[in-house]
Amino acid sequence: MYCFYNPLELSDEQKLVYIKLLVYLAQTDNASAVMERTFIKKTIVQMKIDPKSLHDLSVPVTNDDLYSALLPINGRFMAIDLLHRLWYAASIDENFADEEIELIQKIAKILDIDEDTILKIGNFVVDETNFFAQVKDIFETDNVRC
Repeated sequence: MYCFYNPLELSDEQKLVYIKLLVYLAQTDNASAVMERTFIKKTIVQMKIDPKSLHDLSVPVTNDDLYSALLPINGRFMAIDLLHRLWYAASIDENFADEEIELIQKIAKILDIDEDTILKIGNFVVDETNFFAQVKDIFETDNVRC
């Protein structure tokens, strides 16, 4: 994942919430794609999460579990950052499954993020992935040097 902004300072507990929800999202469409797993692995490396801390990681099963999992996410900025990552992960396989969208909307509602903002984040991710695809095409087809 490319990152054009300064990442948030997250506690270890908050980092685990991000990973837990990314795993949960990947499982919602019953087709945990290789690209989604790779994205999660890269996120783990980017966040410098100790692999040992992932051994007891459990994804939410009930709505109560989801509410409990989201407790460490505090503030609108962190909520939007989390939703951005979830939208990005959902777009990795170039197919937004209905279950993925529903889960993102449910998480946004719990985090008190309005539907307009959810839509803007989703549109931003679509624009972002299109931009990266165009950049990839440019660098693969032209002898452009940075």
